[in-house]
Amino acid sequence: MVGFARRGMRGWSDAARGAGRADRAASWILLVFSGGTVLSAALQRHLFEQTQTAQHLVEFNIGEAFALAALLSLIRAAGRSLTLARSECAVLALSALAWFVPEQHGIYLAMTLGGVWVLLRRRSDRNLVGIGQVWLALSVYELWGKLLFKLVYQMIEGIEVGLIYGVGRLLYGGLGIEGASLSVRGDWSIVILEGCSSFHNLSLAVLIWLSILKIAGHGADRGAFGALAAGAGLVVTINVARILAMLPSREAYHFWHEGSGSSLVAFASVAAIIGPTLLRIEAPACVPSRPC
Repeated sequence: MVGFARRGMRGWSDAARGAGRADRAASWILLVFSGGTVLSAALQRHLFEQTQTAQHLVEFNIGEAFALAALLSLIRAAGRSLTLARSECAVLALSALAWFVPEQHGIYLAMTLGGVWVLLRRRSDRNLVGIGQVWLALSVYELWGKLLFKLVYQMIEGIEVGLIYGVGRLLYGGLGIEGASLSVRGDWSIVILEGCSSFHNLSLAVLIWLSILKIAGHGADRGAFGALAAGAGLVVTINVARILAMLPSREAYHFWHEGSGSSLVAFASVAAIIGPTLLRIEAPACVPSRPC
């Protein structure tokens, strides 16, 4: 009887050690996949593409940094409950092969595959679902959002130009419009193209918003969505102001489009996303005796 008990205790101890090793392995697999994907895309972006403006560098690095911070937070929060099935490990290993393909968009296509697979198989695992959501948000920001925006921009271009013109008339008395071209003087005008759209960075807003919620362990409730809407509205407002600031002269255009002004706009846009989200997270919870 004693020997049976000893064998049982020894078997339980071995199983516990095996489970601990599996937990650590799952954490490392998820961390390596997440970090490796972002690192590979960043290296390809700088090695195989033309040098980008300061604004683009700030936007990309900020989005990736928030996503990685959220993923690290979720992996750490999962702790010993984190496990991966063989099929999930196989999908992640297959997706990681995209790191070695000289095309950064293919990398995020692979991350989309990993995110969808995790979400479909682990609906009840809160932390793994959160990891899959961050993967998909990062993929939308880097790949799918850009493709979708190319498809729909022709439909919203007239609305955006009309919005900018309506606001601009309050600032410039002689503001003229012709198609997507705006001008305040006869020898200078700017054309609003897809890449300069005021709505271009909304996928970045969603990525940072979701990352902050995951880091804080806060649910996506009505207040959180309200914060996202407020942040998105501020981002659009900042970008409209930037476009209007380009109108007076060629020098103003270069400053706000590719000079120091573009970096200021990028930082202001990120702050506009972070601010409302943090205010919502730090807001006191409502209690029945004291309405919020």
